[in-house]
Amino acid sequence: MAVRDISHVELYTRDKVAAVHFLVSGMGFTQVADSVAVDRSSVLLRQGDVQIVVTSGWVTGKWLSEHGDGVADIAVTCDDVSETAQAALAAGATVTRSPQGNPVVSGWGGVSHTLLPASNAGPAVPPAGHRWTSSPEAPTEPVGRVRRLDHIAIRLEASGLADYAALCGEVFGLSPLPVARLVPGGRDVTTVAVGSASERVVFALTAADAHHGAGALPESSVPERVTGVHRLAFLADDIPSEAPEFKAGGMRGLSFQLVERSGAHEFDTADAGFAAGTWSPVG
Repeated sequence: MAVRDISHVELYTRDKVAAVHFLVSGMGFTQVADSVAVDRSSVLLRQGDVQIVVTSGWVTGKWLSEHGDGVADIAVTCDDVSETAQAALAAGATVTRSPQGNPVVSGWGGVSHTLLPASNAGPAVPPAGHRWTSSPEAPTEPVGRVRRLDHIAIRLEASGLADYAALCGEVFGLSPLPVARLVPGGRDVTTVAVGSASERVVFALTAADAHHGAGALPESSVPERVTGVHRLAFLADDIPSEAPEFKAGGMRGLSFQLVERSGAHEFDTADAGFAAGTWSPVG
């Protein structure tokens, strides 16, 4: 039932045009396909092995009102989708079905995980569940400096941190990764990191209350969105000496970062999400 890879990340947004413009012009993604349905409109972006689906429409309304613009789904590929779904149920998670019949595991902080078969996935395979229309002159080979997702940072309520980590281990087959004991602003914070053996699925989990209270970051540095995905970190080549961090207008709780790795994962304050971002590249 092990999770093998991340198929795609889906962003819900009130302003799809602005989000796509930022990811294309600011981050180097390429628009490869569009999909229009009765309840939603989506754009598929790709760079290296990373696929991002940007979706707007009335189907996103309830989620946006509760969480704001950001990552609604982290779709993962599994050896055995049915077995993984059953394991999630046994672990106490809620499992629903997508309109296409794929199991969807509800996580914490508004994040869900659509389960897809590893045998039908790949960086050049458009995500299932949409009727994609290819964009003119879309590249057939990976382009850009981004190779793949390095890790996804998720902020959770303290009461849900252990449960999410357990779900990742017991259901997704992810193992603990080395972490650093951090003291940002005088607060002692542990980041729980879990990942697959291939390191193609890595989650860095932190508690929401670690970002507030005595010693917390200044109010202007704290994103509006308290829980959920707060950083997508991409493994990239030839990045500037100061690792860029980006924020898209309208997504005040989500940042994007380029990182390089010369060895095993070890998370620092930037990985954990304590560094303040801006609305444009930093560095």
